[in-house]
Amino acid sequence: MKPPKIYKITIIAPTCFYYQAPLFRALASDPRLDLTVYFCSDEGISGEDVRVVYGSDKNWGFEDDLLEGYDYRFLRNHSPWGSYLKSLTGLANFGIWNEINRVRPDVVVVMSWMNPTWWITFFACIRFKIPMLLMTDANFYAEKLKHPWRLMAKRILLGKILFPATSGFLYAGSANKRLYTEFGVADNKLVPFAYSWGYEPLVEEANKLQGQKSELRKLYGIPDDAVVVLYSGRLSPEKGSLELLEAYKRVSHPRKALVLVGDGRLRNQMQNFAKLNDVNSIYFMGFQNRSDIGKFYAMSDILVLPSQRETWGLVINEALCFSLPVVVSDQVGAGFDLVIPGENGYVFPVGDVSELTDQLSRLLNLSEEDRLKMGKRSKQLIEEWSDRNLATSLLKYLDTIHHVDG
Repeated sequence: MKPPKIYKITIIAPTCFYYQAPLFRALASDPRLDLTVYFCSDEGISGEDVRVVYGSDKNWGFEDDLLEGYDYRFLRNHSPWGSYLKSLTGLANFGIWNEINRVRPDVVVVMSWMNPTWWITFFACIRFKIPMLLMTDANFYAEKLKHPWRLMAKRILLGKILFPATSGFLYAGSANKRLYTEFGVADNKLVPFAYSWGYEPLVEEANKLQGQKSELRKLYGIPDDAVVVLYSGRLSPEKGSLELLEAYKRVSHPRKALVLVGDGRLRNQMQNFAKLNDVNSIYFMGFQNRSDIGKFYAMSDILVLPSQRETWGLVINEALCFSLPVVVSDQVGAGFDLVIPGENGYVFPVGDVSELTDQLSRLLNLSEEDRLKMGKRSKQLIEEWSDRNLATSLLKYLDTIHHVDG
């Protein structure tokens, strides 16, 4: 019997994200995948992205783990404004052309279309006749809010040029899949996948911290008898930070608390809002590295993510690991797959402060038993979401495009 084909696969990533390292390790562990990841920036390792996005001098907190378990290379970035955080100009890794020519992989996976590096890769794959797959978490519902001329330009650039020449699309959930189908991608080019992976350690940490809620609240100065709403992320306009404070102020509950984990340019304005409106139950915790973030999920009762735009929203996955019910805006991509209204949380129209207030009030005023029941459903949903083999779905598609018999 002919041995199964081993595929040489190249993934080109903006930087080393903590939520994607487990995905790379999972793929690299499959005997049929010879994986090399090319990083366009080292900002995820150095913590420079934390300083830019959160205004903090801390870092993610576990650099030693990010590069283990798979082969990788860092590409030189020639952009004078080098940063994966800058669209259109931030990444110009010209060396990727020669790398693709030298390695001649069986497939190249790219994770964006918003910088020169991705277009160099696109043309290199055409030149060397190498299949290219797209893996993004781009959200159809976020695209709808963009200016009509930008949408028209994207329909031409993506729908007429990039997408037809792309061999396949590794879609991360319903909102991401719909973006591709709306731009004319055929169903047979769509492969179910994930943009992040590896939630078992969080589930283990949740189990370990179970029963320590009172102790953790005492550690961070949170009232033991409060119903705690957690927000984790940047304090910035696109995250709906000010709308969250306004909605929380309107919630009538004698034992409420809002814990804000993260930092950003709105922090001073938000602290002034709390002071001026005499809302004493808001706790600013600042940026926290990954080694401590689980403690905040474990001490909380509800998670809220009111983003005005959010391609996915990884805090939703994390909150579900800790059995929390969630409230999200309808711009959060994860909400379409991991939030079932009335079962493990609620979805509100973006920017609608009254509706956000109502949904927070609904969860805050539930009995503890009913909140725990919703949290149990959250845990079940993330377990179902994680119960699949991503390498298997990828290999099945690679066998198809390389005409390998199963």
